[in-house]
Amino acid sequence: MSFRSYLILMTLATVIAWIAWAVVLNGVDPTRSGILGFLLFYLTFLMALFGTISLLGLLVRLWHSRTELPSRMALRSFRQGILLTLLFTSSLILFSQGWFRWWTMLLVVVIFAFVELAFLSSRHS
Repeated sequence: MSFRSYLILMTLATVIAWIAWAVVLNGVDPTRSGILGFLLFYLTFLMALFGTISLLGLLVRLWHSRTELPSRMALRSFRQGILLTLLFTSSLILFSQGWFRWWTMLLVVVIFAFVELAFLSSRHS
């Protein structure tokens, strides 16, 4: 897959995911749908946010660095997009369950920071 086709496919998938999230947000009643409504909400939000963060990260990297290969930038923004999306979504889940405290968020951020550090350190070895 070429870099151009990756950008087009990722942009199209992100737009579709945001549309799906808007449909779930407007069409699903959380009081009647039960667990399926919450799963649809979080899955569509997760996909839409992931696409947005990874595309924005890739565009910022392309704008700042002209020397690195675009495929490596895409891989890094893909990984960090996954981590940031999981961070945001887990904080939303913690908030919806009433477990959102400063120390739980600090613990979640430290866990994700260690995961990113493990990826960065494995690249250098």
